[in-house]
This record gives sequence, structure tokens and C-alpha cells, in this order.
Amino acid sequence: MGLRLTRLGLFCCLLAGPMLTQLTAQAPDLKTIDLKTVVARMMAAQEENRGHVRPLVIRRGYLLLDKQEQQKAHVVANITVMPPDSKHYQIESSSGGIGEKVLRDILIHETEVPKDARRKELSPDNYDFQLLGQEQMNGRRCYLIALNPRREEKDLLRGRLWVDAETFNIHRVEGSPMKNPSWWIHDLQILMSFAEVDGMWLRTFTYAVANVRFKGKYVMESRDLEYRAI
Repeated sequence: MGLRLTRLGLFCCLLAGPMLTQLTAQAPDLKTIDLKTVVARMMAAQEENRGHVRPLVIRRGYLLLDKQEQQKAHVVANITVMPPDSKHYQIESSSGGIGEKVLRDILIHETEVPKDARRKELSPDNYDFQLLGQEQMNGRRCYLIALNPRREEKDLLRGRLWVDAETFNIHRVEGSPMKNPSWWIHDLQILMSFAEVDGMWLRTFTYAVANVRFKGKYVMESRDLEYRAI
């Protein structure tokens, strides 16, 4: 399974599908590895992960902040993940009026069964990649790769990703959608980070900033709080 970008909610783009860490013996040096090899190994890691995803419940917290960084809404939800594509959620607690509805809409989009998911993957079918160099990310050596979408679609990001030089799992993705998700939203910036959780490689944090027409800047954060095997 490639890394998939799910449908944007109001101004949040989330990655669907947990991924398992895959180790290799030694990280190739930038001088001895080419872009095609990095992308091929990244895709191979995702394909390998597909058969190792386990059912689990993710307890996740969502926050909506205004331009003064004042909390406008919050939601805590338990998301049940049943491989390969089934997800559903239950709200544990929430507050915030209209802002709460925004966060609930994000949850709805996040747990929808993906439609034509291949068109949203971080894959050569959807992106032109460029190897920019190497950077440290969370104490790990990573290949830094530029993302250039092949189509002007809201589910494709122009930005960068960091691929682990040993495991070829993705540590971080950041960028902007090729198209705004709605008339109300512009200048959307998204950051998603990943970490190992009980042998699985999961998206654990998302940060999205956008200018909302007539309202100004808003920030959405989602953070995994707890995991429970089923």
C-alpha cells in the first residue's frame, strides 16, 4: 500500500493507513543512491507494510485555535481501525459550537472509505520527485525529497517529505494543496509527522494552518493520545 492522502476536510489533510517499520542492514550514502532507488524502496516498504497492519483503537485529540492561538473547539475521539480500509469513530468529549462541527467533519472525512485512493498516494503516478539532499529528523538520517504534483487536485500536496535512510519509512510530510479545498479556505499549509508505535509506523501528529475568508488565520492540530490493540 502506498502512503495515501485522504480527502481534505475543512482545512485538514490527513494520511490514512498505519504502516509498519521495515529495517535494512545499512543506509546508502547520497553519493551512491539515486532518486529512482529511494522512491522504489519507499514504495516497497509501503507494500510490505500492507500485510502487517493490525486492528487497533487510536485515541486522538483535535484542537481548533484562532489567530490569537485561543482554543475555539476541541474533540477527543476513539478511532477503530480495521485493516485494510475500515475505520469508524466514537466521540469521547467535545466542545466549541461551530468549531466543534469543523472537527467532527474532519473525523468524518478521515474515517470514510477511500475512493480512488491510488490517485492520492505519494507515488510516481501522482508526483514528480526530486532528491534535495539529506537532513536529520528526530535523530534519524533522512533523504529530503521535493513533491511536485502531476495534477492540479486538492488532495495532492506541493512540498517536501523526509524518508528514513535505513527503513525507507516516511518521517514527515509538509506542503500545500494544489487546489484550495473550498472557496472559504486559502493559503493552507499542512504538516504531518510519523513515529513507531508497537512495531507499526503511524501518523501521530497533524498541524494545519489556513486563512479562512472573513475570519483570518486558524490552526487545527490532531495528536494521538493512546493506542489499544483489538
